[in-house]
Amino acid sequence: MSLLRLLAGNCLLAFFALAAAASAGCGGPTRPGPPGNPPRISCPVDISIRAAIGPSQPVSFETPTAQAGTPPVPVTCAPASGSAFAIGTTPVICTATDASAREAMCTFNVTLTGVQIAVTRYLAFGDSVTEGQNGRIAFGLEIVDVPSAYPTKLQFLLDGAYPNEGIVVSNRGVGGEDIRDGKARLPDVLAQEHPEALLLLHGYNNLLADCQNPVTSRCSTQIETVVETLRDMVRIARRAPFSLSYVFVGTLTPPGPFRGGPRDRRIADDAIMKTNAEIKQKLPGEGATIVDIYPLFLGHESEYISPDGLHPDPPGNDAIAGAFFDAIKAAIPQNPLLRLTAAFRH
Repeated sequence: MSLLRLLAGNCLLAFFALAAAASAGCGGPTRPGPPGNPPRISCPVDISIRAAIGPSQPVSFETPTAQAGTPPVPVTCAPASGSAFAIGTTPVICTATDASAREAMCTFNVTLTGVQIAVTRYLAFGDSVTEGQNGRIAFGLEIVDVPSAYPTKLQFLLDGAYPNEGIVVSNRGVGGEDIRDGKARLPDVLAQEHPEALLLLHGYNNLLADCQNPVTSRCSTQIETVVETLRDMVRIARRAPFSLSYVFVGTLTPPGPFRGGPRDRRIADDAIMKTNAEIKQKLPGEGATIVDIYPLFLGHESEYISPDGLHPDPPGNDAIAGAFFDAIKAAIPQNPLLRLTAAFRH
């Protein structure tokens, strides 16, 4: 009897053992889970840039690299780096997918706002017309009206068109300067100011010395000096070590009627016109942009020019500033394709 119970008990144990084994193996062999940790990625910091005029522009960023996961672990971002992003805020979603189909995601924003111009540092270089002298005398001294000078007015125009861009227009005009002295002064000023664009309006004093009457041989020599020295100044600015991409050269303004004052400073109009013709003929080949101011004054000489017949009054400085402003807008890109590599979050 005891033997039968023992055999029955052993059979029962064997039955339960087989049942357990069958239950455990009903789905086939046990599959191991994916080895290692799932993938991880870290997105760039949010990108915020002042965009150019227009509905969109390309923006580039560094695509994240995945850590961990079963290799290979490719990462894709939507929109992708180099895509055209619209003005406003666009979310970018980056996804890492490993060989075991495990995913990790991160997001960052690209925000394009406002207006941007490619150049923000301008150097206005010249003589008393740039400095801001208005042809009037007080206590025996020439009056320098800096708030009415054309560089000040140009600063106002640029600030209005491109707010929050940190635009700077430096006024480095020197009253009474011979243009050859200006050429000698220019390299040091360029080194000090580090401009991205140079605005030249120079040569009045050389013509004033010998060109108050119709053109003579001495006046012709001065005209040649002005034009050749302007060409040298353009070359200085355009070549190393300064290598400016943008040099603007203004034509000289016509004489106005002499209406009183300590001195008649009218330069003969034919000398002005001959100088301007030479400027327009010779300087574009050096990479200069010509700003043709002369015709803007015609018919407005009494309004635009001070009583001494030479220096501009405030409306004349408005015209000069406006001419340079229009030339800057036409020549300097306002929709650069910004390529920006973002730093990664830690």
